[in-house]
Amino acid sequence: MIRCDALSVRYPGQTADTLTDLTVTLHEGETTLLVGPSGSGKTTFLHVLAGLLPDAIEADIRGRCETDGTVGILFQNPDDQFCMQTVGAEVAFSLENRLIDRSQMDDEIYNLLGRVGLDVPLTTPITELSGGMKQRLALACVLALEPDILLLDEPTAQLDPAGQRILMQLIEELHHERALTLVLIEHQLDRCVMFSDRVLVFDHGGTILRDGPPHEIFGQHRAELERHGIATPLLYPYQLETLPPASTQAARLRKARHDRPPVRHDTTLALTRAALGRRKRTIVDDLSLTTQRGEWIMIVGPNGAGKSTLLETLAKLIPAQGGTVRLFEKELRKWKNRHYYRCVGFVFQQPEFQFLKQTVEDELVISMDVPTPERMEVALRHYRLTHVASQSPLSLSMGQKRRLSVATMLLEPKDVLLLDEPTFGQDAETTAHLIEMFEQARANGTTLLMVTHDMELVHRHADRVLVLGDGRLQFDGTPTALLQDETLLEHNQLARPLTYLYQQLEEVKRRAGKRLPARAY
Repeated sequence: MIRCDALSVRYPGQTADTLTDLTVTLHEGETTLLVGPSGSGKTTFLHVLAGLLPDAIEADIRGRCETDGTVGILFQNPDDQFCMQTVGAEVAFSLENRLIDRSQMDDEIYNLLGRVGLDVPLTTPITELSGGMKQRLALACVLALEPDILLLDEPTAQLDPAGQRILMQLIEELHHERALTLVLIEHQLDRCVMFSDRVLVFDHGGTILRDGPPHEIFGQHRAELERHGIATPLLYPYQLETLPPASTQAARLRKARHDRPPVRHDTTLALTRAALGRRKRTIVDDLSLTTQRGEWIMIVGPNGAGKSTLLETLAKLIPAQGGTVRLFEKELRKWKNRHYYRCVGFVFQQPEFQFLKQTVEDELVISMDVPTPERMEVALRHYRLTHVASQSPLSLSMGQKRRLSVATMLLEPKDVLLLDEPTFGQDAETTAHLIEMFEQARANGTTLLMVTHDMELVHRHADRVLVLGDGRLQFDGTPTALLQDETLLEHNQLARPLTYLYQQLEEVKRRAGKRLPARAY
């Protein structure tokens, strides 16, 4: 279905190829998982397969790439592929391309939205959807085209845990449709590796480092992948109960929480009976909480629960609909923007929204109080952006955009840092690097409020966790207390992370003094 011969790609302004001399053949009905560091060319490879380069995206292409059959692609950023105003019209647009009769459309639209777990009226404006809801809608639109080849670029990255489970189950069902060829980039490796036929491993130079079945790639070559900073499954090829205690996977699951300095009891932000929403629609009501210096708070909950709305309100991007919101005992509306943004930084869910300049280097310059060549060199090296310093921020990979967006907020110290899914789209090495920098900011007294769907990060790093859902704050406490509350987790469809499950199993084994019978995970 797909044949590439000596394929190389270079974007304008680059001095090195993004993809280098790539030769590969993918077969009909095969499900192929792409893994590799951020910026290694995985998304570019999908764009070539979709026929977007060089016709829609300017690039110099050498070599040959051919596909047999129709191709559908789900982008990392779902906003990039919407054409219409409402949910129903967007799906209908795909069906019109297949010449589906108008009388049959409504049933087909509801069926497609049901498959991806999106239950909203067809008249809902797309602009009112959360990032996760948009991702589900985008996939429904791609499925409506019934392509022969389906390309998925981080399909679960913006979804809540419940949405991730629904979508991974759907992708597994699509895998069993033997006429469909699937190529996907996905960080939920423990789930998707179970139904993938093949794994292509990309390295930093845009070449294929390894190509083989999952048991070979993540079994024989695991150590090599980890040396290259490439994520590997936490469990595969084992189950929780069969995991050898001396394995590297067990060591990662056993990893303790960081030792940290105590939280300072100086209040930074304070919300009192706040009502939060967009336009005239209230999303969260009667919200009261305070934050302290040096506290790392993570915010979880279903898509559409108001997590990003909370951060945008605290960032003064949208006003509170009621109640009071204060920074250092002063209401937000009384702060001048210039002074407020010296105290408060915001990393957007979509990093493109915060870029202002034509080059990466210029973007960093305006983020420094006193820019110097020495500081610039250190920043570019620290965030692994040296080789793209002269490029437009909009031409970067999603991982590089995310690193740049975080860099612009961390170059000068902040009292409060608001982070909306900052690790989305990052390779294992960069995620660890970002977490280290957030830990350092926390140790220096910065209050961190971070929206995430990654319950592993919540368990390992949060001092405190907030659960938003049903229009209110449902929980405010420690990660351990949340993970012990089965009713609350089930109601909000939150999943216990593997690290927590493994540690609980080890504790049961320790108390029992013997190995428990193995069971299916």
